[in-house]
Amino acid sequence: MGKVVKVDVAVMGSGVAGMGAAYKLVQAGVKDIAVFEKYPAQGGAVSNCPMMFCSTPDTPEAQKAAYEVLARFSNYDGNMNLISKVVKYSSEFPRIFLEELNIKSPIQVPRDPADYGNKRAYTQGHANGLDVGDIYFIEGRGKGHGMSLALLRLRLKLEKEGVQFFFRTPIKEIVKEGDKVTGAVAYEEDGTRVDIQCKALIVASGGISGNMEMMKEEGVVHVDPKFEEVFEEGKQVMITFPHSCQDGDGQKAVWAIGGKKTAMVISADPEVPNPGVRLGPNTPWLNANQIKVVTEMPWMRVNEQGKRFINEEMSNQHTAMSRAYCKQTNMHGYQIFDEDTVKRMEEAFEENYVYFIFKGAKLENLRAQMDAAIALGNTHMCHFDTIHEVAEYMGIDEANLKETIAKYNKAAEEGYDPDFHTDAKYINPIREESGHIYCFRIFAGGYDTMGGLQIDENGNILDVNNKPIEGLYGAGDMVTGSFYGEPTSNAGGTVFGSMTTGMLAGDSAAAYVKECF
Repeated sequence: MGKVVKVDVAVMGSGVAGMGAAYKLVQAGVKDIAVFEKYPAQGGAVSNCPMMFCSTPDTPEAQKAAYEVLARFSNYDGNMNLISKVVKYSSEFPRIFLEELNIKSPIQVPRDPADYGNKRAYTQGHANGLDVGDIYFIEGRGKGHGMSLALLRLRLKLEKEGVQFFFRTPIKEIVKEGDKVTGAVAYEEDGTRVDIQCKALIVASGGISGNMEMMKEEGVVHVDPKFEEVFEEGKQVMITFPHSCQDGDGQKAVWAIGGKKTAMVISADPEVPNPGVRLGPNTPWLNANQIKVVTEMPWMRVNEQGKRFINEEMSNQHTAMSRAYCKQTNMHGYQIFDEDTVKRMEEAFEENYVYFIFKGAKLENLRAQMDAAIALGNTHMCHFDTIHEVAEYMGIDEANLKETIAKYNKAAEEGYDPDFHTDAKYINPIREESGHIYCFRIFAGGYDTMGGLQIDENGNILDVNNKPIEGLYGAGDMVTGSFYGEPTSNAGGTVFGSMTTGMLAGDSAAAYVKECF
């Protein structure tokens, strides 16, 4: 027999977006709130990852500067009013995380608003267009990241305020009567149906990285079948824990009642797949070796056709590289370098290309590190004496590769790269005479998928006619194209984009319930 849950507002998803929504609902005085989560605990797909957040100070100078950077970043394709609200909500992060939740921030990086947009965001790895505020590194517990601890404490705080959490109980359907959303249908782990009667519903269920068939249908993944497995959960390329429950339930439920469908993309962090690259269960900050550091160095990149496709200086801008890989055959490229370059890294890595977690290291015995991963069955790396052997093993067009290397070496000799304008100091010649050639196959990767739904400046989910669906709100990775621009190919999943839209949805849903009921 089924169950019935009656609440003022139901929230679908308990990642940073859903938790931000629930937090604001409580602040606004909404009494009956229920959060429905497919996963057995709060946190969502991305929440296991953040070790920092970006917050734009609530001053006219900072708010205007951040707005202008994000507007340009979206190429004015985003909702400009929504951008303003996202920036404004981010100013509340220090109070929420540091004061209310007592999360420690041992390192803080203040930014001059006049300089917003001029550096890699979050100090390294992210697009300059996300460089829109002060950076707070936050302290976790054990080997976990700070945001997972913050969301645990936030859940406990919300439970004390009377918020109900239903874990392992995903919402699968949205109930719409006339033009208004009046409820939803969820299912417990044993299949028991839960009919949810609510005045407003907030959809914040993340992406679709756990649903391979849906990723293929929506064009997110387009590779030969032999490469599909690397995009499965827990296989490294999609940086979520196994069984993250990012199955597209929210997108499908909204589309089924006439919600507008937007493009979805992978966008964040290029990866060499496991095994033997990262420790399980696919935790991005626990590396088995130095391969991740090596593959962020600005050495030559080619595709399966053996041709370069990007200025390799961009290798410390994860979203740019990931999108570039998405455009190549089978969504990957190859990093190739020789023994002389290995010796250069043994002296020191390129400082501007070392992600902050891995600063201060030098390369140690790369060949042994690669051999250990290869022994575990990793086929996405190799090292040989000749370019022929590398091309044959990796499936790269050998004739084109040799021609590309010849041009690349000439650019190194002349100190100028006429094709991609990579700085000459990063162009290391690739020569068999050095003694050895190394190669990594690197795939487009990400913390989740982005997109699928569109919201307006109040967080209302829009229908196919660009009109708000009454009583229905959206937040998180699934709606960030609404302010980053569509499709969201220029930005990865962040607390800045997800929690802010959750907070907006919470405030708007609370105002709607108070006004209309």
